[in-house]
Amino acid sequence: MKVIEKNSGKKIAYELTGTKLDFADGALRLDLARYQRDSVVTKDIMVDSEGCLTTGHGQYYAAQVEIPAMEYDEKIIPAEEPTGESNDADAESESGMGGTRETVIRTPLPLDMDKVTLYLFAIDGIIIQ
Repeated sequence: MKVIEKNSGKKIAYELTGTKLDFADGALRLDLARYQRDSVVTKDIMVDSEGCLTTGHGQYYAAQVEIPAMEYDEKIIPAEEPTGESNDADAESESGMGGTRETVIRTPLPLDMDKVTLYLFAIDGIIIQ
């Protein structure tokens, strides 16, 4: 995981275990693999007015996590050769579809933690509960 400090000052404590990212000694835990989608996902880690950590809405930024888009292993299965026996329905479907087609099976790959970026913001004077 790449860590980038956005400004100077004290930062929130964090710990990474596998794909789980803990903030402030367990005050907030994110399983990053659970949030991964087909496009980049950004999670804002905020401190609300009561000092509680939350994602999305709050009073102060503590961190931001950028989770890369899901990657896939693609396996191509060649089209089966026609058997020579076809009925009119088969001939119509083949002509309408341009013949037989190969199949692609996409299997999601595990989250590559080296591609995750954690941005840290100063939390000087902010009390986190």
